[in-house]
Amino acid sequence: MLWFLPTFDRSHGFPDAGWRSDGEPYRLYATLAEAEAAGVAPDGRLARILVLDGDALDVRQRGVSGIPKAAVLNVDPDGDHWRPAAVGAAGGVVARSGEGGTELLLIFRRGAWDLPKGKLDEGETVREAALREVAEEVGIDEDTLAITADLGDSVHGYLWPKAGVYAGKTTRWYAMTTTAEAFEPEEREGIEAVDWTPIDEARQRVGFDTLRDLLTGLDAGALGL
Repeated sequence: MLWFLPTFDRSHGFPDAGWRSDGEPYRLYATLAEAEAAGVAPDGRLARILVLDGDALDVRQRGVSGIPKAAVLNVDPDGDHWRPAAVGAAGGVVARSGEGGTELLLIFRRGAWDLPKGKLDEGETVREAALREVAEEVGIDEDTLAITADLGDSVHGYLWPKAGVYAGKTTRWYAMTTTAEAFEPEEREGIEAVDWTPIDEARQRVGFDTLRDLLTGLDAGALGL
């Protein structure tokens, strides 16, 4: 989980020893929008927003007494602060009933197995984006897809040099089925393969913790099969 901390400390980088609160715990926010709203001083100055890795913090009721350097995600090794930006995305967990049980449609991209997903286009709904991105990335007609369940959100962050920001991406996931039988990986997006994979194997195969968390506990019923 990502947390957000507004601060008016303008020192370069982040101290190796981290920060310790001498009084009230540091107040953390669950969304970037909340942190930005809280980070406005009475004189109009805007706080710098730190993006924090919740797994590296001892968070209690949205407060924390210490912030180790390793928890700060939007400061690079040179000490440069990357402005956080919210990014919306959508994707699909495409499933079918195979001979050995439930199977999921995985894609292989940039050296890791993944699920088809992508950023929203302007004016597009989340459901529309999910169907479009899945269809594009696995190379099928969109009308061969059907949404069977809403699986909720996953959140992760990454440095985005092209945009000059630290992206906090929230991806909305939908369970889907397809009548398509042949797939064509979207090469311009770096996708090299599309493969049906038994669900237990898929949980181990995907290359990202957020996806393993998403797939944990899913079964045929949750996927609408």
